[in-house]
Amino acid sequence: MIERLKNRIRSFFKSASNNKRLSTYALFLFISLSFWFLSMLSKQHETTLKVPLIYSNFPADKLVSAPVSNFVEVRVKAPGFSILFYNLFNFSKLSLDIDKANTKPNKGGSEVFWIMNAKRKAVVEIISTSMELLDISPERLVIPFSDKAKKKVPIKLNQTISLKAEMWFANPIILIPDSIMIYGEKQQLDTIDFIDTEELLLTDVSESNNNKVSLSIPTKVQCKVKNIEVIIEVEPFVEQLIEYKVQVINMKKGYTIKLFPEVVQVTLRAPKDKYSMLQTDFLTLKVDASLISTENSTLAVEVESMPSFIQLQRVYPSRLEFLLIKEQ
Repeated sequence: MIERLKNRIRSFFKSASNNKRLSTYALFLFISLSFWFLSMLSKQHETTLKVPLIYSNFPADKLVSAPVSNFVEVRVKAPGFSILFYNLFNFSKLSLDIDKANTKPNKGGSEVFWIMNAKRKAVVEIISTSMELLDISPERLVIPFSDKAKKKVPIKLNQTISLKAEMWFANPIILIPDSIMIYGEKQQLDTIDFIDTEELLLTDVSESNNNKVSLSIPTKVQCKVKNIEVIIEVEPFVEQLIEYKVQVINMKKGYTIKLFPEVVQVTLRAPKDKYSMLQTDFLTLKVDASLISTENSTLAVEVESMPSFIQLQRVYPSRLEFLLIKEQ
């Protein structure tokens, strides 16, 4: 029985007349289906579409404590053509800014939420104005956050800075800010004592300048600050070698002392606009005779009255031999 049926089907397709008849049927079926499909597309339909979501400005000091929805469902009434076009060619996403969301504090964190009816205009712009928006689900979109651990740490400047000849730093390098708050798991934060910057590489610096430098934030650690300002102040200096006589303090009664040498050479640097200061006898150099002992064969030269804007480069010699003489 089955074999006979197979033979009849085989003979039907082998017949030229039957093939011609089948092609005609197929053509009319295609035309009918096309008209039906076009008719359906031109009619109004109610359906549910998915609108993708994209979030921005996640807070650095909080963790998302539950899965975040990637889309909202919208119920629409629209022609079939509009629905087909949306599903095939629309790749727009609804943008939700967490900074502009409603916030509700709760134990151990907070939640941000959007009332989706307030987003109807933005949704209509995505799905097309040819669609009638009936409903948005969920009505209230929520993202729960839990608080992260936090720690304040200093910033360490990673720098390679070389100055032009006869230039020096007028002031210590200033970092703004010089410390930051970092957020993350407490166990990880306990291992961090400072935050490095990216390398600041400057050569032959001859003028004061400001620079922006990025921070090197460790993986899985968040920070609200991404860059810091580095203020570098430089100025020209002059260097001069000056000879000073050394004074003796705390000398015991009944003794005198002879220093070898009595005069030492002091190399000083000063800002160029304060060069005249180097022409005055503003320094005091001393040795302390109370430090004389059988174990001390020399005394250290101490420099006093040094202005903050002058830099001491060298005292030569820095220790003096002496001869202690008992008076008769």
